Amino acid sequence: MEIIYNSSMELDSKDTVEFLKEREEKLGNPLLFRTYSTWFAKLGGERRDWGVFLYSDGRTMVYEDFDREPTLLGIPIRRKNKEKYVKLEASFPVASIKGIDLVTRTAAESSMKMGKDLTKSANAFDRLFRKTVSRITLSDGTVFFMELMDHKEFIKLIKDFQKEEQ
Repeated sequence: MEIIYNSSMELDSKDTVEFLKEREEKLGNPLLFRTYSTWFAKLGGERRDWGVFLYSDGRTMVYEDFDREPTLLGIPIRRKNKEKYVKLEASFPVASIKGIDLVTRTAAESSMKMGKDLTKSANAFDRLFRKTVSRITLSDGTVFFMELMDHKEFIKLIKDFQKEEQ
């Protein structure tokens, strides 16, 4: 399969190429997909307001974040002593994805506060006038909310990956 999706328009720097090589070695396969989710939440779990890097070899989907210095209007500010960065990195099989749809970010945030999925698929009005995020549901009931660069392309790639697995 020759699917490579990179939602970044920039050319990869030397550091980026090295980083991607390390990720391929870790997975044991070439990366077929990579993008950035600008907002991330796992129902009943982690939340990252600054997002996560998302990548896949077509069989395993991996998400991870990176330590970033807090800023105010682009100016670095000191971290409060209580705020200690904890690395987020996890994965799940692409085959376990049973549903992907758009929901409002407000509903996703409410779901995070309540600890259960209160979202419903975004209607045409929501899609036009509200901020939406992708809701990704796994076969074990796990729910992720991700603000992806291209929701439709993500769905297409997951379908292609799952078709390849069969």
